[in-house]
Amino acid sequence: MKFKTCFCLMLFSVSTVAQSLDSHHLLLDSQLDDAEKSPYAFKDFKEAVAHFTDETTLYVKPGVYWVDDPDTPEVLTGKDGKEPFGIVIRAKKLFFIGLDKDARNTVFASQRGQMQGAVGNFTMFDFWCDELTVENLTMGNYCNVDLDYPLNPALSKPKRSDAITQAHVGYVHGQQMRAKNVRFISRLNLNPLNGAVDSYYEDCHFECTDDALNGTAVYRHCDFDFYGQKPFWSTFGKGAMFIDCDFNLKGESREAYFCKQGGPVTVINCRYHASSDSVYIGWTAYPQRWLRCYQDGFTLNGKPYTIGYQQPENTVLLSNYLAKQIPYLEISQKKAELLTGRDTLLLSSEKGCQWRIPKDFDSYIQMVPLKDGVVRVIPTNETDEIADFYIEGYTADGRVAACQLIVRPSILPPPTLLTQTNISGTTLLHLDYTLDLDGHRDESRITWYRDSISVSTSHLAPLRTYRLSAADKGHVITAKIEPKSNRSDYGSSAEASYTSNLDFPPISILETDFYDFPCDWQPEILPGFWTVDGYKPADTAAFPWSFDKQKPMWEYGEGYNGAVGMGLLQAQRGARLMYMPLSGHDGDMSLTLDVDPTKTAGQGFGSATGQYMDICLKFDPQTLTGYGLRIIRTTKHAKAVDFYLVSYKDGHTEAISEPISSTCYRTGCTISLKVVGKQLIAHVETKTPKPTDSQLPHVVDLFAQIEPNGFGGVAIQHTGSCGESTTMLHHLKVVWQ
Repeated sequence: MKFKTCFCLMLFSVSTVAQSLDSHHLLLDSQLDDAEKSPYAFKDFKEAVAHFTDETTLYVKPGVYWVDDPDTPEVLTGKDGKEPFGIVIRAKKLFFIGLDKDARNTVFASQRGQMQGAVGNFTMFDFWCDELTVENLTMGNYCNVDLDYPLNPALSKPKRSDAITQAHVGYVHGQQMRAKNVRFISRLNLNPLNGAVDSYYEDCHFECTDDALNGTAVYRHCDFDFYGQKPFWSTFGKGAMFIDCDFNLKGESREAYFCKQGGPVTVINCRYHASSDSVYIGWTAYPQRWLRCYQDGFTLNGKPYTIGYQQPENTVLLSNYLAKQIPYLEISQKKAELLTGRDTLLLSSEKGCQWRIPKDFDSYIQMVPLKDGVVRVIPTNETDEIADFYIEGYTADGRVAACQLIVRPSILPPPTLLTQTNISGTTLLHLDYTLDLDGHRDESRITWYRDSISVSTSHLAPLRTYRLSAADKGHVITAKIEPKSNRSDYGSSAEASYTSNLDFPPISILETDFYDFPCDWQPEILPGFWTVDGYKPADTAAFPWSFDKQKPMWEYGEGYNGAVGMGLLQAQRGARLMYMPLSGHDGDMSLTLDVDPTKTAGQGFGSATGQYMDICLKFDPQTLTGYGLRIIRTTKHAKAVDFYLVSYKDGHTEAISEPISSTCYRTGCTISLKVVGKQLIAHVETKTPKPTDSQLPHVVDLFAQIEPNGFGGVAIQHTGSCGESTTMLHHLKVVWQ
C-alpha cells in the first residue's frame, strides 16, 4: 500500500463555502436560520444525505449531529442478518469536511450498542462508495463514553451505560478511505470506518478497547488511547502501519498486544506510554511462528523497546526506514504440515526473494530452487519426533516473510497386537495387551464402554484402567483399543469385554477432573450415565443460534487466555452435560465445580445476548426440573457478571434470588452449591486478586428457600459463544447425603 503524506483537499472559509454551494456541494449547519435556507443547505443530517449525488462534498459547521436519535425508546435490530445501522449511504465519491479545524467542535454522534438500544453490534455509518474523505470531525458512538461538548455544554450528553459493549462508528465498502484530523470515539469494536481496500489516517485521535481498529490501514501522526489490551482483532494481509504515532495505555494492565488474532504490524518512530516500564508489549498474545512484524525507532516511556521480544523470530528490526510503503512480502503459504515420504511444498514469493531456514534444522528438509522467488520444499525428517520450525523468504530491502513448517517423520505401519486383549482385575479393571512397537511410543486410543455407551476415553495417553462402581453392576464393560505409535496412524481396533456382577456400596460421591471424559454426542438419559449433548433453552429464543449435532459439543484440551492448563471446554454454543444418578435422592446434596473462564476481565461470556452458564443440582434430567446457579453476562457491567439462583420447572427457569454483580468469575474460580433442607446455598470465590478499579464484591454468597424434591441429578448448561468466550471445567465433585 503506497500513500501520500498530506491531503490535497483545501478548506474554504465559511463565506466561500456559502458562495460555492450547488447540487454537488452541500452545507450542514445545525444553527441554520430558516430565512437563510437554500436548496443546498440543511440543518438535519439525514435530510442532507437525501440530496447526495454520486459525487458530493458536505461542508459541516460546528455542532452535534445525531445520526440516530439517542432518546427514542425503540430498540433497533438489523435486517437480512446484518447488524443495525444508524444510516446507510451510497455514492461514488464523498467528502465530509468540518469547517472548524478543532475537530472537537463538529460531532457526528450515536448512542447505541449491543443490547444497549440495539440487538446486534450497532454501527453508526455504513458507507458504500468508491472514495470517502473525512476531515476536521469527531465521529463518536457515545454508548459507553460521555459526549462532552465544551462549545455548548447544553449539547453534552452522558453515556448510555457504564458496561462496555460492541458499539461501532462505521464501515466503508469501497476502494479508498482518507481521514485527516478526525476523532474516533467509542470503546469496544470502535471500527473507525473500517473496510476500504486502501485506508489512511493522518493527525487522528482514537479511543477504544479491543477488536477496534482498522487492520488494513496506515496511521500517520495519530494518537491512541487504549482502554483494553488488544486494539486489533486481526491485521491479516498487508496489515497495519503506524508512523510517528503515540499509544497511551490506560489502566494497570501488565501485558499489552496489538492484535488478538495476529497478522503483520509495522511500527515506525512511535512512542508507547504506560503506567510502568515493566509492561510487556507484544504483537499478539499467541503468535504463530510465521508472523513477521516490523519496527524502527520504537520506545516505551521514552526508552528503546523491542516489541514481542519473548518470541524474537516475530520481530524484524528495520533501520532508518523511510516509510514509503508497508514493508510487506507476500508468500504463497504461511503454514504447512509435511509428511516425510509423501508431501512436498511449493513456496513462492516475488522475484529476488531468497530462502533460508534457522540453524540446526537443515536436516529436516531439502530446498530445491525452481525459479526466481520459487522453491520446492521436500521433507527429510528421519527422526521419531515432529519438527516445528520455519522457512523464511527475504529480500535485499529488508522485507521478510515466513512459512511455519510442521515436518513429520514418515508414517510406519500401525503396531500389531502380539497377544489377545484381555481385561483383568476386580474393582480396578486393566486392559492387558502387548504391541509390537519396535521402540516407538504407545499412543493407542482406548475407550471404555458400559454396554454400548462410552464412559471413559483416552485424551492424552492410553487409558489402560477403569474403576468399577455400583453403576456398572449387571452391565457389559468393553474396552476397545485402536493401536497407534507416535510414527503411525490408528490401526484396526480390538476389544475385550467383562461383565460386572460385584456389589458396591451406593454411589455417594461423583468426582472427575474430566481427563478421561467422553466428549462424543450422547443424548441418552440413563441412570449412572452422563448425557453429553446440546440444548437451546427457551429463554434464549430472542437470540438466533444453533449447533451441529454431527459434531461434539465438548472437547478436552489446552486452554488459553484465562483458561489455564487442560480441561473440558465447550465446542459449540448450547453445550450441555447432565448426570442421572442410579436412583432418586430425597436427601441433601452438594456440588463443587472449579472453572477457569477464558475471558480475563471478569465478563465471562462474549456479549450480553442471553449468554450464561447454569450449574444445577437436585435436578431431574428427564423433565429439566430442579435448582441451580446462573452466571450471566448482562448490560450492567463490562468486567463483571451477575449471579443468581434459579428454579427449573419443565425446562423453564425463574429467578429465586436477587442478582449479585461480582468480579469473581475469573481464573481459579470455585463454585459451591448445596441444598440443606429447604435452603439452596451458593458460594463463589476466585484465586485471582480483586481488581483495584472495581467496587463490586469479589465473593458471592446467595441463599433461597426452596421446595424439597426427590431428584439427585446435576447439570451444566452453557449458552455462550465459544472460542475465546468459553469456560474451562477443571474439577467437579458431587456429594449425596
